[in-house]
Amino acid sequence: MSNYSIPSVNDLLSSPKLKALANRFNPVAVFNTAKSVLDEVASEAKSAALERRFPDISELTERIASRLKTTPFSKTVPEINATGVLFPESAPCQLPVQAIDRLIKSFGGEYEKTPQNKSNGNSENAAENPKTSKHKTAEEMIGELTGAEDVLIVGNHAAALISVASAFSAHNSILSSHADLYETLAGYRVEEIFEQVATAWVTSVGTAVRVTPEDYLQKINGEFAFLYASNGNDAFFYEPQNRPTISQLAEIAKKRELPLVFDVEWGAFHSVKEYGLGNIPTYRDLIQQGASLLILSCGGLNACDFAIGSTENAENPRANSWRRHSLAAIAGGKKWVNQVRKSALFSAFIPASHEIAALEAILQLFESRNTAENEIPLWRLLSTEQENLRLRADRMASQLAAVSGVADAVAVSCHACLTPLRPGYVIPSQQVLITLESPTAAELLAALAAYSPGIACSLVPERLDKIAVNLRTVFAKYDMLIIETLTACLTPAN
Repeated sequence: MSNYSIPSVNDLLSSPKLKALANRFNPVAVFNTAKSVLDEVASEAKSAALERRFPDISELTERIASRLKTTPFSKTVPEINATGVLFPESAPCQLPVQAIDRLIKSFGGEYEKTPQNKSNGNSENAAENPKTSKHKTAEEMIGELTGAEDVLIVGNHAAALISVASAFSAHNSILSSHADLYETLAGYRVEEIFEQVATAWVTSVGTAVRVTPEDYLQKINGEFAFLYASNGNDAFFYEPQNRPTISQLAEIAKKRELPLVFDVEWGAFHSVKEYGLGNIPTYRDLIQQGASLLILSCGGLNACDFAIGSTENAENPRANSWRRHSLAAIAGGKKWVNQVRKSALFSAFIPASHEIAALEAILQLFESRNTAENEIPLWRLLSTEQENLRLRADRMASQLAAVSGVADAVAVSCHACLTPLRPGYVIPSQQVLITLESPTAAELLAALAAYSPGIACSLVPERLDKIAVNLRTVFAKYDMLIIETLTACLTPAN
């Protein structure tokens, strides 16, 4: 045994196979499984004969991969999303390879990060700690991408809301409109979060269908902590009449020396108008229009969602799913951000180091739009040209039409959406409509989801013999795999 050294967890996780598994499953799950297997092997080695050969990294990697493939959560979610929904309610998230690498290094103890939210643009701090100046921090990169003077990062969106409310709302009301108080994708309402801060309450202006600058001016004479606005309701099919612009709200807030806090449920570092998402703003534009503070998610279009998978639970089947988790940032004027930094609750919401590591890796990719479109999986899907999708759909349709059990397959134009919970955010797409020879669409979808690697498609409403394969959410490398899997699922067993 003395002739063999035990590899570190980081040595194992650096193998190409486990890096791929970290993206396919969940980086935290892969790390925990690798550590568990390594502990087991080390324990076995202690009780074994001295001449027993210690497994090498390749053998250990196979053992870890085998363990992962038999864990309950690994079988619950299809790996290929052909539904046309970029952000399904429950689905694993794809991180760029660079982010996976940074996660692995942080788990292995090799990642050295700048002390969280201590050095935001503070040159004296950087001079005192030369090791922290080796790379740009996440805060610095968000500042450069948005034009914000200062940035803080917290554990999630709710933490950002609570931090801002606790910093500004001592015995004062928060001024907002009914149209800005929305229910988040996580299932809570913004005003409920504000109410968690004992000294904060919300004063609303206007109605759900109409709000004007005059509505704000009539109420602004009271004592307010800040003016709150959002785009959380922008993706629905109505818009309140005469709704003030951000510039108008900023001017109203400025008259009373209040900060304008803008909560960006959907926003981006670069414009997404050319993808067909014209009603989603860039953060830089929002700050230029006068927002004092932005609350922005580091997930969603910013591509740093973490997937947390649960194991099977017979008593609670709904627990067998994935949920999305992302960090949040508070960005804006140095005066206002510094006030949040000094709040009593802020220190409770500092993120884990591995989350910051992944975020920094992704932000580096966003520094160039071209790099984002080539390296970030989500942006590769968004930036795929419609003509490219059309050619792929035509090719797939012609091949699927010849499959046994398929009556017809045609390529048609359609739309994809960011999430069914925000139906106004849609993007052009192409899909293949497959008509089956028998009305077994539901059974076929179940077979596709269960087949390795697992494919999620959609039923066609009110048709029991049709399914749809939407290519906006599918990488081109999976086209043939979808055809082969459909063929296998439709071919009777011998």
